[in-house]
Amino acid sequence: MPDPALADLVDLARYPIDRPEGPAGRALVEACRRDLAATGACNLQGFLRADALAAMAAEARTLVPLGHRKDGTRNAYFTADDPALPADDPRRAFFRIAMRQVAGDLFPADSLLARLYAMPQMTEFVRLALGLGTLYRHSDPFQDLNLIALGDGDEQPWHYDQNEFSVTLLLQAASEGGLFEYVPRLRTDADENLAAVRRVIDGDRARVVTPQRSAGTLTLFKGIHALHRVSEARGPVPRITAILSYNEAPQVRIPDRINAMIYGPRVAAILARRAAAGA
Repeated sequence: MPDPALADLVDLARYPIDRPEGPAGRALVEACRRDLAATGACNLQGFLRADALAAMAAEARTLVPLGHRKDGTRNAYFTADDPALPADDPRRAFFRIAMRQVAGDLFPADSLLARLYAMPQMTEFVRLALGLGTLYRHSDPFQDLNLIALGDGDEQPWHYDQNEFSVTLLLQAASEGGLFEYVPRLRTDADENLAAVRRVIDGDRARVVTPQRSAGTLTLFKGIHALHRVSEARGPVPRITAILSYNEAPQVRIPDRINAMIYGPRVAAILARRAAAGA
């Protein structure tokens, strides 16, 4: 019998992540691997049950105001400007980033999203779909489970991820816009393909993919080589996405300075107090 808590949250008839060794479970894993190999992304629409999605979105809306507001600029590589580079080098192209980010320590332990993230079936499914030997939930209390909210006029500009893969759940679509867009395999470990990056950020959409993603969609994405962004959200309903973070190694922690930079003054103060108490 399926785990009743998992069955309350995930459409197990459509996505049998509780039965990975059965025929339907193996077919699901194989389909995800094919999609990832072909396009760098796997989108499972309707992954969440409708009632679970409504409850998770409501929980998320209460947490979003607590998140750290970001409104600044960055390039696609998360690096500082380098005047030694040519003026048209894409590493010198900076674009607005505007969003609100909720750190993992703000989630109540009994929230539905935290419950889903903690379920071993979820971790095992992600591991199998990505074809990894081991996988663990992120052990950093700020990084493990996050929300990203884009309100009216907010956006995430073109960038590459610094990690091999990401796992996200779209909990609420924006009134308009807020679309996930990406260019599969634009760079490789051996070639940054800067000329092609320049064309994309200048508006060339020949290779841009915009997958269908309605609220309740689980997305596995390999973004380290795929340039991607979330277009400007418009209207009164914000776009809210949950990020479920995993690592191939256990007990991974992020340096305090990085967490303070990502999550802002609230987390910086927490970390400062901890450092003082341990001194």
